[in-house]
Amino acid sequence: MSLETYRLEVRKSDAGLDADVYDSEELIAESTHISYDDFDVESPDRDRDVSRSEEVTADVTELDVQVQRDDAGFAFELLGDRETLATVRVDDKE
Repeated sequence: MSLETYRLEVRKSDAGLDADVYDSEELIAESTHISYDDFDVESPDRDRDVSRSEEVTADVTELDVQVQRDDAGFAFELLGDRETLATVRVDDKE
């Protein structure tokens, strides 16, 4: 196995938030979407752009993106072989 660089990118879509994991060749290795309606959260101002990313280098065989919700926002965790590699947080105020 070898080390690979991954980038977890979270951005606003029309109905929620999209999270994509890109590999070193800029191909999507994992992806997930959450809808604001599923969490009874109002969509933020449409004119505001939400875009966050975190890059990590790891030697893993399995990737997964988990989403957690708390009172203030969403946390997107990139898991590699069930270990947290990176976390991107998007607060409701954003």
